[in-house]
Amino acid sequence: MKFRKRLFSIPLLFLLVSVLMTGCLGLENYGTLRVASGKWGATIQEVIDNWQDYDIYYAGLSYKSPSAVMFDPRKGGKRLVSDKWVPVTEQSVLKTIVDWLNSYINYPPTLWKLLGPKGDFFGYMYTSATEQVVVKQIDPDTMWVDDIPLPPFDYGGGMRGGN
Repeated sequence: MKFRKRLFSIPLLFLLVSVLMTGCLGLENYGTLRVASGKWGATIQEVIDNWQDYDIYYAGLSYKSPSAVMFDPRKGGKRLVSDKWVPVTEQSVLKTIVDWLNSYINYPPTLWKLLGPKGDFFGYMYTSATEQVVVKQIDPDTMWVDDIPLPPFDYGGGMRGGN
C-alpha cells in the first residue's frame, strides 16, 4: 500500500511543479516601478521644470481628475507607449494635473521611475495608484503602459468603524 501511495504522489508532485512553473512563464517581460532615487533620482518639481525634455501623458477621467501622469524622456532611445493615455502639451496643464494629484490627501502621490525587466530606465510616473500600474516590454526599447482609468477613492467607513 505504501508503494502505491509513492507511485501516485511522485507524478502528482511533478504535475504540481510543472503547473507552478508555467504560471511564472511570461513574467520576464514585465517592467517595475521603483521610487525615483539613486541613479535616476528626481523630484516632481525637477521634472515639471524640465517638462520640455519629456513626452508627457496623463491617465484618468480628465486632466482635472487624473489618476497618474507619465513622463517619457525624449532622449535615450527608449519609448513608453499606451492605448488610452492622453498627451499633455502645455506646462500649465501639467501643473494642474500635478496639483490635482497632490490634492488626494488620503492617497499622496510619489514619483516613480519606470524600469524594464533588466533594470533599464524608461521614464517616470507620478501617481498613488501603484497597484494598478501594468508595464510590459514590447521590444528592448519600448514599454507598453496600461491605462489607469480612475483616480483613487476613499470609500471609508466613517466614524462607525465599518470597512
